[in-house]
Amino acid sequence: MRRMTSPTGARVVESSSQRIDEHLVLFNVAVRAGRVTFPSANCWVLHDGIEAAVIDAGNGDDVSHEARRAFFAALTGMHGLRVRTVALTHHHFDHASGTGRLGALLDAEVAINALDEVLLHTPFDREDLVFAGDPEATAHFRTIAEASYAAQVDRPLLDGDTFRVGGLTVRAVHTPGHTAGHTCYFVEETRLLFTGDNAQGGTSTAIDPPPRGDMQAFIDSLERMRALGATRFAPGHSRGEGGPMIDDPDAKIADLLTRIAARAQQILDLVRRGPTTDEALFRAMYTGVSPSLRGAAFGQVRSHLARLADRGEVTVEVDGNMWRVRA
Repeated sequence: MRRMTSPTGARVVESSSQRIDEHLVLFNVAVRAGRVTFPSANCWVLHDGIEAAVIDAGNGDDVSHEARRAFFAALTGMHGLRVRTVALTHHHFDHASGTGRLGALLDAEVAINALDEVLLHTPFDREDLVFAGDPEATAHFRTIAEASYAAQVDRPLLDGDTFRVGGLTVRAVHTPGHTAGHTCYFVEETRLLFTGDNAQGGTSTAIDPPPRGDMQAFIDSLERMRALGATRFAPGHSRGEGGPMIDDPDAKIADLLTRIAARAQQILDLVRRGPTTDEALFRAMYTGVSPSLRGAAFGQVRSHLARLADRGEVTVEVDGNMWRVRA
């Protein structure tokens, strides 16, 4: 692993590349700034030996970009690959903020679903993503955010649009829920599916409440992913044991749907014991959650509540920044 440090003190703490099979290479890098480690999403290189495409671009800070530059210099120099497309699964910073610099480096067309193209350039501020008492981490996060807002898109994608990677055909499959324009990419010849954050190795997917996310849309997207008949998933993040790939897509989808149903039932059981609030539900459901995951977990509670309210199973009343809930 090559370690690099930026003038601000941010440094690579982990980088790795791995050849998965004859068509697929994985690169990943994580950078530490202050007390916080910023992991990039998986950066997948799909190729037919001559042409290539990149699925997701990782973070857009200097140190992450330099690590990717070195990786692609070695990859293209060794194999002579011509990268023609950088396709994003969705607009979140860890997947998309490196897009502008990577597209320019590779002289490649940048593509993303049209809905998430708008969100890519829409600033937002979330309290859980600003690192109080850690100005170096906060500055690093702001750098990534600005890189995302500045990224240019060459080709807005719609559901069913395709692009070629030499002899391979890649089809965009709109799978909203995690974001409005979240898109998986299905390689028709090999039946591989790049799943973005819809299916991740070793972890579940965080779904914000509307308008940022939609739990019912996510459930519907999982069913659509299952119907594709993919033989393997290449996830946006790989954690835990078992390697970077998901080799049993049906089992993964079934597990995600089971987890969602169990959380929804847990909420219903808690609410039926008497009137409550979103904060009370969060405290009951997520004891001991780390501060870095608190915002995602709280959003997950609200996303379930929004779906259950739409289904008529609970009633939600918004009182300032609080949701009051009753069965």
